[in-house]
Amino acid sequence: MRFRSTLVLAVVGSIALLAAACGGDIDVAPQPPAAPKAAAPAPTVVRGPAISPGLPLAPATPLPALAVPTSTPTPVPEAVFPTTVVDSNGRKITLDKAPERIVAFDSAVVEILFAIGEGDRIVATHSFAAFPPEVADIPRVGGAFDMDVEAVVALEPDLVYVFFPSFIEALEAAGLKVLYIETLSSDFTRIAETIRLWGDIVGKPAVAAEVAADFTARIEKVKQVMEPVTAGPSVLDVLPGFWTMGNDTLEGEVFELLKLNNIAGGISGYAQISAEEIVAQDPDYIFTDDPQEVFDIAAFKGVSAVKSGQVLTLVGDPLSVSGPRFVEGIEFIAKLIYPELF
Repeated sequence: MRFRSTLVLAVVGSIALLAAACGGDIDVAPQPPAAPKAAAPAPTVVRGPAISPGLPLAPATPLPALAVPTSTPTPVPEAVFPTTVVDSNGRKITLDKAPERIVAFDSAVVEILFAIGEGDRIVATHSFAAFPPEVADIPRVGGAFDMDVEAVVALEPDLVYVFFPSFIEALEAAGLKVLYIETLSSDFTRIAETIRLWGDIVGKPAVAAEVAADFTARIEKVKQVMEPVTAGPSVLDVLPGFWTMGNDTLEGEVFELLKLNNIAGGISGYAQISAEEIVAQDPDYIFTDDPQEVFDIAAFKGVSAVKSGQVLTLVGDPLSVSGPRFVEGIEFIAKLIYPELF
């Protein structure tokens, strides 16, 4: 349900932060934002074969997003500069004006800026940014551990945003203003705060407030619908090599919101799960980017998800990035598992 090769690398190296920020090769439609941007296909689900491995996967009918009641937004003050942001090291970073040339080393920030109509401020990003489609035309200047500092300097940005501290000293030594804020790893409701923060940074607080309010309203709608549900089916989300995540991750929090029994919920962060544990816990749904890996294991033939064909790949899952589209992933899984409610 995310850019899994990156996440596996991050888990093996004990850097789950990298995975959450780098996002993945995704291809879904954003929920229409306050500012216009290019449309993209809606999320789809690919189901694994229910009888035998090796059958071709086929996309199911895309599911519509939840209808959310509209409301009159609270007036937001105009942008005020200079503005000061406190980074993850506790340092105060002052911006005298809205940055016009941003190097954004974080997929969530890239998606936020496009969602509020300010994507044209991004002059470069990291190697793994994949959404929206417009990012294909934005220069790439490396990854979390191989940033091309010279290329960044050559672009003459007035702000460099990073989710990791590795290159702060080198960038600042070159005279660049650097904002370091760690990627959100828990409490997905705080995505709305991040959206508002970037609205303040680029001088568009009103537009950002609308996007953030829509995000929050849709989360609240899901919470209200799920209120009477006491317990849902059991699920497992697996990465290549049968790495999975506990309930203290963003994805785990989504499962809890939807009253789903994450059979790996007891682990902390990311860890491998054994085939024996999967068989014993017998999940009703398995989410994976590699259904064949599941069907190739003979012991899984009796697992409920395999027998019923509920081994699923959510193509373009917005849960890969803690940005505005995250709520689409929540709504999509809710509709998939509780069609009678959503």
